[in-house]
Amino acid sequence: MTHRTALLAAGVGLALADSSIVTLALPEILGQFDVAITSVAWVLTSFNLVLAVVAVPVAYASRRRPREALALGVVVFAGASLACGLAPSFDVLVGARCVQAVGAALLVTSALDLLSQVEGSDERALRIWVAAGVLGAALGPAAGGILTQLLGWESIFLAQVPLALALLLALRAVSVSAEPAPAGRPSIPANAALLLVAGGLVAALFLVVLLLVDGWGLSPAAAGIVVTVMPLTAIAVGRRRPRALGVVQGVACGVILLAGGLTALALMPRAGWMWTIPPQILVGAGLGLTVAGLTELALHGRAEQVVHGGWTLAARHAGVVFGLLLLAPVLTSALDENRDEAIRAGAAIVLDSQIPPLDKLGVAQDVLAEVDRSSEAGELPDVERALADRPDDHEWRTLVSGLQEQLDRAVTSAFSGPFLLAAALTLCAFVPLLFVRRGLP
Repeated sequence: MTHRTALLAAGVGLALADSSIVTLALPEILGQFDVAITSVAWVLTSFNLVLAVVAVPVAYASRRRPREALALGVVVFAGASLACGLAPSFDVLVGARCVQAVGAALLVTSALDLLSQVEGSDERALRIWVAAGVLGAALGPAAGGILTQLLGWESIFLAQVPLALALLLALRAVSVSAEPAPAGRPSIPANAALLLVAGGLVAALFLVVLLLVDGWGLSPAAAGIVVTVMPLTAIAVGRRRPRALGVVQGVACGVILLAGGLTALALMPRAGWMWTIPPQILVGAGLGLTVAGLTELALHGRAEQVVHGGWTLAARHAGVVFGLLLLAPVLTSALDENRDEAIRAGAAIVLDSQIPPLDKLGVAQDVLAEVDRSSEAGELPDVERALADRPDDHEWRTLVSGLQEQLDRAVTSAFSGPFLLAAALTLCAFVPLLFVRRGLP
């Protein structure tokens, strides 16, 4: 791989990482700007929505002047990233995210054309382009979590400015492409299947991170390390897919693995990051087979890969938006229901505890106050914080441990429904997949 190929691949990964990179930064952004909990999600949704809308028209423009499109995309992406990092208000942040998505679309679509010229092979360029996009999107939450914990959420965007500008070096000695041929019609079944798979993957890429950090109390950096299992597995499986396994068969296997991994996440027996590892391996293996395979199916036998690459980009990010809109209210409702159940179970734990009887009423009041405070702040209750001023003896430690265990159980149960819904959404990809079987490898 030449240095220009590496730069272009890094640019694709960097741009598409922004579809998920702010996941762990949302609580900190919420704390800084005076907005509603439901509004802060637009920092995430706006980027994916705009990218889905502009990907195809930008792809048509990029295929005529890929060098100029990449240069413009870099400048727009870097400038918008700087604006995000320095945003004085929430409205400016969301607006800059929308502009950032336009720059990302220009960058990613033109990079596919330039990769074909640098590598001299459309097939190899496509593999690099897809792998870079998968790795970037999957590693986004980890990178964002580490940067947020170490340097604050602004560093997520400020760090991207010099990285994006470095892509201009990839334009050296790249020839201008020939006059583009007619692009033809997109593969509707393959892109529809890709949309459904991307919608299901929202649970793996976003909900797992939220469960680890907001649900089980891991630090953003630790959670980021845990979720690297998925992208690493995806890359390993994507590189070593058996040649005897056809593309359609590989995608079908990937859909089953994805649905199985999401179902395993829904059926975790208890809280603990180690329980997420086997499901993440299944999801990562499915990710490595489905996204690359469906992209190959969408581009099979078609001229002008840039345009059809734009269609796959639009389908993927439309799926992300669809998944967010579908799963977020389900999770919110489940958290409310399980919180009430946890309060009732917690009351029983307090009554059965060995602490002095006169202290039990005060403990119940403090825990309920923490539940109310966390609900208003859009957080999960912190039992240790609520009872921090109590004696440090065996009876109190046992009580705190029991209450925390009950809370963890309630949170884990609340995430089960969204994970199962995501698994069902992923399995729906079999329906459009039936229409792309004939005439394909």
